[in-house]
Amino acid sequence: MTTSTDRIVALSRPGRFRIRQAGLDDLPALAAVKALAWRQAYDFDEAVFVRQDELAARAAESWQQRARQGSYFWAVVDTQTIDPVSGQPSFVGIAHACAARDDDAPQPLELAMIYLLEVAKGSGIADRLLEICIGDAPAYLWVLEGNERAISFYRRHGFELDGAAQPLSGELSGHREVRMVRS
Repeated sequence: MTTSTDRIVALSRPGRFRIRQAGLDDLPALAAVKALAWRQAYDFDEAVFVRQDELAARAAESWQQRARQGSYFWAVVDTQTIDPVSGQPSFVGIAHACAARDDDAPQPLELAMIYLLEVAKGSGIADRLLEICIGDAPAYLWVLEGNERAISFYRRHGFELDGAAQPLSGELSGHREVRMVRS
């Protein structure tokens, strides 16, 4: 049986944050990290964040199903902070790429998510997370329109807006995602 320690990815230099392949048991905590990352990154009404918190368990189940079918999820751990429940280093980020999910996908690979908590932003770990998740492969992603920090990050990695946009619904009605593509 592979343990979490066995899945640690060797990185080029030591530091506070480490990236490793997420195990099935990690995914519920990582879904909570995604919900918290939303709280830290966006200025939405509280109802949006409550809904994200509620959806975390369902997201974790879906991610576990995908992982059982061979998908990889990448976890960022903070080696200086211990989770009081697990006794392990705390999670501070998650990333996942998959086969394109859109009928009109401009590339066969989609960066489905990359989220980091504020404590890890600016550390350089996002660059390494993106590299581990998709390398330099042609890919596309959707990002919330107006999220200039994320758009700038993706541009540094060769992604450009291609003009495609999709409206969001529910609590996010009135907002759109825009597509970025890297050839």
